Amino acid sequence: VHGTLSECLFFFAISGVFRSFGVRFCASMASNLKLELCVANSPLLSPFHTVPVKNATQGAVVTRFPPEASGYIHIGHAKAALVNFLLAKQYGGKMIFRFDDTNPDKEKTDFEEAILEDTKRLNVVWDIGPTYTSDHFPQLLELATKLITLDKAYCDNTPKEEMQKCRFDGIPTPCRSNSVEDNMKNWLEMQSGSDQGLSFCLRAKLSVDNPNKCLRDPVIYRCNLTPHPRTKDKYKVYPTYDFACPVVDSIEGVTHALRTSEYNDRNDQYKWMCKALGLRLPTLDDFSRLNMEYTVMSKRKLTQFVETGRVTGWDDPRMPTVRGMLRKGVHVEALTEFVKVTGMSKVSNVMEWEKIWNFNKKIIDPVAPRYTAVDEFRVPVALAGFAPPGGVRREERALHKKNPALGVRSVAFGCRLFLEQADCMLLSEGEEVTLMDWGNAIVNTITRDTTGTPVSMTMVLHLEGDVKTTKQKLTWLADVPENVPVELYEFEHLISARDISKDVEIDTVLTDRTEYKLCGLAEEAIRAVKKGDIIQLQRRGFFICDQVEPTLRLFSIPDGHLKRNHLSALHRWGPPPVTLEARKAEAEKREAATHGQEGAKKESKKEKKEKDKKQKGAAPKESANTEAVAAPEPEQKTAVKEKSEAPEIGEEGEPKESKNAAKKREKEEAKRQAAAEREAQAAAKAAEALKKIQDNFGPMPLVQSQTFRSRVYTKVGDLNATMAGQTVLVRARIATLRVKGKLGFVVLRLTPYTVQCVISENEAEGIPKEALKWVSTLHTESVVDVTGRIAPSPEPIRECTQTDVELHITGLRLVTSAPTELPFQLEDAARREVSEAERAELEARAKAEGKKGALAITVGIDNRLNCRWLDLRTKANHAIFNVQHRVSFLFREYLENNGFMEIHSPKMIGTASEGGANVFQLKYFEGTACLAQSPQLYKQMALMCDFHRVYEIAPVFRAENSNTHRHLTEFMGLDMEMCIYEHYYEVLDVAEELFHHIFHGLSTRFRPMLEMVREQYPFEDLVWQVPEAKIDEYGMEVIEEASTTPPRDAGKVRNRTVRSLRLDFVTGAQMVNAKLAELRPLSVEDLWSQYGIKVKNDAEKEKALADMGLKDDLSTQNEKLLGRLIKEKYGVDFFILDKYPSSVRPFYTMPHPEDPEYTNSYDMFIRGEEIVSGAQRIHDAELLLKRAAMLGIDLTPISDYVNSFRLGAFPHGGMGVGMERVVMLFLGLHNIRYCSLFPRDPTRCTP
Repeated sequence: VHGTLSECLFFFAISGVFRSFGVRFCASMASNLKLELCVANSPLLSPFHTVPVKNATQGAVVTRFPPEASGYIHIGHAKAALVNFLLAKQYGGKMIFRFDDTNPDKEKTDFEEAILEDTKRLNVVWDIGPTYTSDHFPQLLELATKLITLDKAYCDNTPKEEMQKCRFDGIPTPCRSNSVEDNMKNWLEMQSGSDQGLSFCLRAKLSVDNPNKCLRDPVIYRCNLTPHPRTKDKYKVYPTYDFACPVVDSIEGVTHALRTSEYNDRNDQYKWMCKALGLRLPTLDDFSRLNMEYTVMSKRKLTQFVETGRVTGWDDPRMPTVRGMLRKGVHVEALTEFVKVTGMSKVSNVMEWEKIWNFNKKIIDPVAPRYTAVDEFRVPVALAGFAPPGGVRREERALHKKNPALGVRSVAFGCRLFLEQADCMLLSEGEEVTLMDWGNAIVNTITRDTTGTPVSMTMVLHLEGDVKTTKQKLTWLADVPENVPVELYEFEHLISARDISKDVEIDTVLTDRTEYKLCGLAEEAIRAVKKGDIIQLQRRGFFICDQVEPTLRLFSIPDGHLKRNHLSALHRWGPPPVTLEARKAEAEKREAATHGQEGAKKESKKEKKEKDKKQKGAAPKESANTEAVAAPEPEQKTAVKEKSEAPEIGEEGEPKESKNAAKKREKEEAKRQAAAEREAQAAAKAAEALKKIQDNFGPMPLVQSQTFRSRVYTKVGDLNATMAGQTVLVRARIATLRVKGKLGFVVLRLTPYTVQCVISENEAEGIPKEALKWVSTLHTESVVDVTGRIAPSPEPIRECTQTDVELHITGLRLVTSAPTELPFQLEDAARREVSEAERAELEARAKAEGKKGALAITVGIDNRLNCRWLDLRTKANHAIFNVQHRVSFLFREYLENNGFMEIHSPKMIGTASEGGANVFQLKYFEGTACLAQSPQLYKQMALMCDFHRVYEIAPVFRAENSNTHRHLTEFMGLDMEMCIYEHYYEVLDVAEELFHHIFHGLSTRFRPMLEMVREQYPFEDLVWQVPEAKIDEYGMEVIEEASTTPPRDAGKVRNRTVRSLRLDFVTGAQMVNAKLAELRPLSVEDLWSQYGIKVKNDAEKEKALADMGLKDDLSTQNEKLLGRLIKEKYGVDFFILDKYPSSVRPFYTMPHPEDPEYTNSYDMFIRGEEIVSGAQRIHDAELLLKRAAMLGIDLTPISDYVNSFRLGAFPHGGMGVGMERVVMLFLGLHNIRYCSLFPRDPTRCTP
């Protein structure tokens, strides 16, 4: 009885069927039977101590963990490693770590290192190894030969499809009857790798028609000419797992081969190999394969995720790999406890991730320090009743109230706060709330936008209030400059199906969106967090630090709860979570399907108890000598079980429904019927209203090209006062909508133009109250057709571009509807950016004017880019891309007028065009190719075709892992190349005039676009010409003017028309070094506040302010510093640096004739950032080869480029321009992604 009960209790504990009920059930049963079972030592807490392992002797057990080095290990491998490790540890034995390296096509040394590292991370310590199956290749060959000589193996060259058919049909192939001599001959051919040998495989002669198809003559050796990572090309044949595993297990002394239950069908095969070869047979035992919900474990499918960009790599936190799980915040001890609970169970089921996360939370909760953060939708709050000196007071608070050992943090208390928008939605004016770790406050006013969303609040501190009486306990953050920007990531499962079979196409169950990101601010104390630290953001949950610089990146760690945190990104944007009820229903459905009773109703506990009582009462009494006490046969057990579990059957032969279930069903049915009636009434009422207004209002049919030019539309931008009295038809989006009583206002937008529309109730004109009611139900961003009369506006409408007119609506049709909730409000995305100084001034002005609330929120760049199709609807964005269009237009216009021809060079090239670094490689049929980093080589080759002057506007690709404000992995290049006669200044002169043409054209011909950008992103006009007064004041050289007076200044201009500043590189470097010397006495804080130089301490400061070498390239910091110095001295934002050191230029750059350590090259800058790189190119093939050799560059892959100069070459030069960077810097924008339609950077390849 004791043994049977123990096994039952263990089954209940590990199966997950009873979950928490299991503990109570086990303890209760043990108590009733007076067994000495202590819950503290129950199977739930240490299941390995209750698993009966066959043939296990204390101190003599040897297990093994044999991964294949063909990928990264995942949670399934982790379970296998831990099971083998824990079982060996339990019996005081040993564990072998072995690489199963029998397939050279898949094994890689990198994977071996990764697997070793990840296994160590699991705290799995092996006693022997790592060993390799390849260590035993000689013995395996000998044993395979032995099987042939015993006529227990044969070489088979039957075509693959035919062999598979024979195995399926259970018939032998012709080769099975070959003699031992023929098999030995073919075996030797296989080992030599000959053409004849390659057609064979070696099969063990077990059976041809065994019902277990795994025993139908399995293949035990195959030919493979791929070099092995360890044995290289020594072997041409390699054993299969089915042959190598039992042999090596026996040779290495494994006593217990623990495998997942999917190998059950191969166990007889394993035993046959050992018996046929006369080897010791290890004990075979199995445990269930780990299946996690919403997760695939197949390496092939996981590899597909990586290769298609669904994830960022094998360590992506959405991956079930050990690296991915640890990166997401799984504690190793949680994995270990999870494996202990599931243990050696043979029950195959799909496990919930919540079990792991529950274990995880218990481990991290006591030791995770607490911090506060608010997200990008935060609401500014002005707090009255608190006025510390300077507006801010700092106090110490515990990092963890229940763990004082973690220490304290400094918390800022101020009169300006941020609250979470999701919290503010729950508040009402006059309500008393608790500000956590501070005290109570009373909500004074809440300012809301047109959608009812809070945009600002005022509160009054009420510290004498009782925190126990308040409903809302809120986290808050003082609005201080020291707050730290953070990025909060949350992840959804990669697949949407809880469990998928092998036959399911993975593409059909992929989750559309799996990464959610919120930007936010955190308190200053969070700066102490390091990469890998686990923290708790109060009321948000646990997070792990994934990155510290440049922005603190935190990954959310699930806590095992199905209900989502209302502050989370998933709650805001994600799909509805799976409910516990849905899971129960799915589990019942699976259970019913398993027992062939799908659709059957479960009995209530009361009915089951009554039925059992009746059955017990009806059972005949038996004497002690009857057979009733004898153990029934297995068939009888099954029958009894089926009988006891069968539901009560009604008169019609269907399962009988209980009374409670019937009442519940009737109640639910009544609710559904009432709801359906309400919906029908509402629909009928709406249909009646639409019928009344259908002539002029309501949805229009789907546009499917039913008509053609049947209406005349007027564009919003064309509406003006001269059209007063005319009736027009306009198609546009609803920007804002406000209907109150008998009057409504609608602002229509056809970006960048807007117009105000008015609708008023007027039965005589066909606008009844139902029309206004229907219009009020429309959503912003919906597309509508509006018919109306143009009327002059009594006073200018400042909120719209069409300030002098408004449209009086007589009809409105809905073309397409937008959803109620948008990813963000366009009003927020279009809000003007302000500096800290401007912000303070605006708030002071608002306070003086008696306006309540602070500045409204804006939209973070990641949110913009994630929904770019919404973001680009703003007026400023339209203007930015109109400016971009004009830059390329003016570029083309100038060059066309100066004899240049446009070319289109290939973007798929055979090798890297810029020396081999930072290149995207791609598969090109049977070979490889690269995406072009620039058209550089082909521009030059075009000149050798006698094209003389060429230009190109095309995308270029840079695989540069730079996550900065000015780098993209794909951008538009503006390139030009031209032949020269004597001097590369011929190219530089053209480049100067080109940019003068672009800058002047943007500033004069397209000024309205600049002003539209300036409304949202204020910037100073670009100054690109040195004032004539400064030329004379400094005594600068004017190159085209003959002068006998030597220049007094290192700066020079070409002439007095263009007046672009030119400086030698050495001069620029000297200016930078002189300024760096002046900056060294400054403090770290002053460097940042005055010059934007960010360093953390004196050591970093010393490094940042060290003199630059005169032959070193300019760093980003020094570029900006030089731009600032030139602005201060010469008054220009645009300048040219000439004669760069040869050490920082490409191999094809022409050396300077006077000093070969410098070159005939130049860069151009706007506002201290590079936009152009240009130079004279080497046109002599031998000099090109010599220069490349000096730099250690092999030009063999681009020999065609070199050869293009061997048939007579024109001297030439040119330049390359980054179009997005020109637009960004001309408009003074702070991020290049604003200037890219759908930007590509190292972290973003969609949308």
